[in-house]
Amino acid sequence: MLEIRHLRALHEIVRLGSVTAAAESLCVTQSALSHQLRQLEERMDVVLFERRSTPVRLSPAGTRLLQAAERVLPEVAAAERDIARIRDGRGGRLYLALECHSCFQWLMPSLAAFREHWPEVELDLSLSHGFDALNALREREVDAAVSPDPVEDPELIALDLLEYENLLIVPRGHRLEGASYVEPADLEGETLITYPVEEERLDICRHFLHPTGISLPRRTTEVTAMLLQLVASGRGVASLPEWALPELEAQMQGAGNGARGSGRSAIARLRMGPDGLWSTLRLAIRREDEGLAFMQDFVGIARDELHQASVRRG
Repeated sequence: MLEIRHLRALHEIVRLGSVTAAAESLCVTQSALSHQLRQLEERMDVVLFERRSTPVRLSPAGTRLLQAAERVLPEVAAAERDIARIRDGRGGRLYLALECHSCFQWLMPSLAAFREHWPEVELDLSLSHGFDALNALREREVDAAVSPDPVEDPELIALDLLEYENLLIVPRGHRLEGASYVEPADLEGETLITYPVEEERLDICRHFLHPTGISLPRRTTEVTAMLLQLVASGRGVASLPEWALPELEAQMQGAGNGARGSGRSAIARLRMGPDGLWSTLRLAIRREDEGLAFMQDFVGIARDELHQASVRRG
């Protein structure tokens, strides 16, 4: 018999691209999820996936089940939210702070979807804690903080939203443009343009430059658009999340900052190291709030929006 868990499993495998990632998302072992799918195939006497295909590719039967999942699962999620409102009360508060300064392209659609799901929850976005959001969370000035920083406070918990690659950005015509990747030593003599935070909070410093003993002079700005302008005008180099760059570059070109009016971006992107420099974007909340239904729903909405942004980028 077809069950909701089967639809969820199929949907997560397609969304995340592998059984391993789907099992982690669903909090089951990979072997348990594989067994569940084999049982379903045996009961229905069909094959759901084309074997030995990377990425995962559905069979016609699997495609039909995915269509059903895409219709049924949102209805189930809506029913679960309604029941949670009845169980937990209709109110609540979600004040959100950002330490991610290029998050608006996915955050605003996430907030709009959340407001539709939870119109009774008091919702607000704070930019005044931009470089100290975790402390604001501890002090109960906000209820959640979007941050790439690890959380070490036992009263807080960090929920992973997205693993992403950081890219080095340089101006067009830079001596490193066209390299397949850069090593820390390649950046000696450069000025590093960053947000005004401690170097140990910057992944390019903590995980790329400092382990090799390299420290670059810095110039700081609080505004992402200004950071890009400084790079484009040859004042230095910077590091930004790969997923944020397409929209930021489009904004630059719209403002007339393409390379000599050619329609090309005024900046070039480079991988840091042969395997790239990877980080995780997290939502930090108080541990006591982890079980709140509306908080769990916001996390799911944010993850889905980030995934969709990644798909659109690709």
